[in-house]
Amino acid sequence: MARQRIITGNKKYPSGWRLRKRGINAKYVIWFKPPPSAKHLWSNKAEIKLGEGKSLAEAEKNAFTVWASKISTSDKPYTLGALFIRYQLEVIPKKAWQTQKSNLQSMSRLTAVFDLDQPVVDFESHQVFQYRDYIHHHKSAKQANLDIEVISHLFAKAIEWGCKIHHPSKRIVGKIQIDDRDRYVTDDELGYFMDACNAFIRVYTPLKMATGKDKSMLLRVKMNDITPDGLNFPKRQKTAGKKGGKASFLPFVYEGQSTGLKEIINDVIKWRTKWLKVQSFYLFASSTGQPMINEKGETSNFDSQWRRSMDKAMDGTELSERFQERDLRAKTASDVDSAEHAAKLLQHHSTAITNRVYRRKPETVIPFNLK
Repeated sequence: MARQRIITGNKKYPSGWRLRKRGINAKYVIWFKPPPSAKHLWSNKAEIKLGEGKSLAEAEKNAFTVWASKISTSDKPYTLGALFIRYQLEVIPKKAWQTQKSNLQSMSRLTAVFDLDQPVVDFESHQVFQYRDYIHHHKSAKQANLDIEVISHLFAKAIEWGCKIHHPSKRIVGKIQIDDRDRYVTDDELGYFMDACNAFIRVYTPLKMATGKDKSMLLRVKMNDITPDGLNFPKRQKTAGKKGGKASFLPFVYEGQSTGLKEIINDVIKWRTKWLKVQSFYLFASSTGQPMINEKGETSNFDSQWRRSMDKAMDGTELSERFQERDLRAKTASDVDSAEHAAKLLQHHSTAITNRVYRRKPETVIPFNLK
């Protein structure tokens, strides 16, 4: 019998899930190892096969179906283990993919620290403080804050599901203060990078600088978003369905003068024509016509190309400090004349977040003349 291969990436699944595959062309199989507090729901077995399929998506779908049918969600969760399982089953799958991924990582840390057999009603605020400080010390402030958000929502749902408790963290346990990123990319640094980057990054970067849009929006631009008069951008996903934030249109000509955007897009089209082997609906696509961002918001193709270009710039040019792709968005916001203009480019509802996070260029101040 072929040996089972454990596939990396299990952290994206609920705690206790394991994805395996038998051989190269065999089926994907998802197993579940229940915690002690939930073993009674699984006939006290050490490990249960949740689902299998020829494709990963089919195996995942079958696994969630079996898991949902086995776990009773009609009763209030009496233990932390039961609360964690119900939250992972009912709440996390309804969130955006990137949030799901983050929440499941938080759940993995939570289940490793807390006693899953502890009654929910006995959980106290000091445990949240202790956990926050532990993760801050051993992991990072960012991870600690993400976990605090999950804990807060967990117990809000526990109250909703009938647990008679006082919320142990809401308005009690604060997040750890994290300084906003302040890396400003100078014109010289950007020039060094452009000298070293590959053809794709070389046409992507000017469009990034001209529009100030985030990576996910740029990689989702379709050919029909380009009109004879300019480039359309939809409302940002973070503000979709919320007040504030609007769709934006960037013209090729403004008040009788070229904005330079058409020339930048023409350069992208030239690159596209040269490198794409098949037609694609997307402005930026792989050689096989696939978008460089998938439905889950992952951009592994782009990230690899950016990393290789940055490595080359660090090794072969005068660039002495790395910068991230997102720092270019801040450079655009910093280099335009006004915060109002920057906020419109970045599709912010007001200038508050623009000024606090994205306007990073040092301000020139004329010294006081004592004479």
